[in-house]
Order: sequence, then C-alpha cells, then structure tokens
Amino acid sequence: MYNAVFRELMTYMLENSHNITPCTHLLFVARSLERIGDHTTNVAETMYYATTGEELSGPRPKTESDIYLP
Repeated sequence: MYNAVFRELMTYMLENSHNITPCTHLLFVARSLERIGDHTTNVAETMYYATTGEELSGPRPKTESDIYLP
C-alpha cells in the first residue's frame, strides 16, 4: 500500500509544484504508519512466543496477496 500511495503522491507533486509540501507531509505520515504496522507485528510475534513458547514459522507476508483475510 505504501508504494501505491508513494506513486500517487509523486504524480500529484509532478503535476503541480504547489502540491509538494502537503504531499511530502503525507509521505511522512504514510511511512510512519508503515513503521507502526511493523512494530505492531513485532509485538504480536513476541506475545505469541511468550504465550506459546513457539516461534512463528515462515516469512512475514510482504504483499496484499500474501495476507490471509477471512
């Protein structure tokens, strides 16, 4: 999702130079949200290990198609 937001915001910035400042702020917000998600995943993995004593196997999903949504 971050890559899609990045590409779209870059397009807005290239189309109109007045969009550079607000789009830059939005890029920082998107990056921060991605980092929050990474930290949340780390906490969840630590809690899983603390409660079960087992590490999660396999790599983390990196794309939306890798994520299982019921």
